[in-house]
Amino acid sequence: MLTSQDREPYDDSELVGLAANGDTRAFEALLERYRARILRICLRMLGNRIEAEEAAQDTFVKIYYHLKDYDKSRNFAVWSASIALNECRDRLRKRSRLGRLFRGLNEADYAQANAQHGDPDDSSEKLGAVELAIEKLPDQLREVITLKAYGEHSYEEIAKILNVRVGTVMSRLFRARQKLTEIMSRGI
Repeated sequence: MLTSQDREPYDDSELVGLAANGDTRAFEALLERYRARILRICLRMLGNRIEAEEAAQDTFVKIYYHLKDYDKSRNFAVWSASIALNECRDRLRKRSRLGRLFRGLNEADYAQANAQHGDPDDSSEKLGAVELAIEKLPDQLREVITLKAYGEHSYEEIAKILNVRVGTVMSRLFRARQKLTEIMSRGI
């Protein structure tokens, strides 16, 4: 079995092979190596520390159960980041569905409150309108604008996370901004 002194000389594919054959210390070494990176991806995608930690944990569970499926010709860091991104996408879809449900329930309360207390602050209304517009973007455009605007990632980082070229990131971001402008001008 792998000892703590042996962990560093092993490359990722060797650790994956050992972990896939039941070596828990090898899997722990992979966890140590990639925990912070996966958590950063989840945190920036989800914007909530607790949910990001849960998503990172679920990512490592999925990695563990799919170690035997891992293609050793692929870079483990990219493979694990794509699993984390997919986990975050699933959570964002669920959040979006729940958000629409709760927003629909709260619209009547909101309208009633406005009638009783006057209009809300204009800036909070604009922020709400932008958030609604972002929800209406296609997934690819929503991901790239979320990573850029809320995650503050560079084009290069977004390209790595999405596994696309930098030019693709730039064109998706341009289209996302155009689409947002179009949605906002229609008044959602």
